[in-house]
Amino acid sequence: MKSKAMKSAIVSMVFLMLATGTLYLFVSTQEIADASQEFAENAGNSQEFESGAFIETAFFAAVGAAYIPIGLWVTITRHTSKVPYVLAIGGSLALIGLYVLSRTADIPFVGQQDDIGFIDILSKILQGGIIAVSTYIILSIRKGKKTSLLA
Repeated sequence: MKSKAMKSAIVSMVFLMLATGTLYLFVSTQEIADASQEFAENAGNSQEFESGAFIETAFFAAVGAAYIPIGLWVTITRHTSKVPYVLAIGGSLALIGLYVLSRTADIPFVGQQDDIGFIDILSKILQGGIIAVSTYIILSIRKGKKTSLLA
């Protein structure tokens, strides 16, 4: 038995996952453009810059590419498996932690970031939503399994 609230949560989850994945893919294209411009301005002086720019671009593209299939996986498993929701929570918590770390410590290849922009805040809000909705769905799945065992 799937409640209306559970259906809404699943639709919300899919939206949040696809929106976050799209946002990260967009950011990766912006990183490519920014890196190309900065590299041209610096005339290739620093090998570290080149590696750091590549790593950031690849990281954002990989994150975006990971969110989308997990979001689609949710539509397949819906309320039968907790796995995509656990992955979504773990990945989102890790990315929020990495973001905070990148603003407070010097990370190899990218250094310490000091910028906080609209896209940064939007991605963290979306990830917070993913964590909240995933937690709700996992608890609902667990409650549904307990109820079916007692019946």
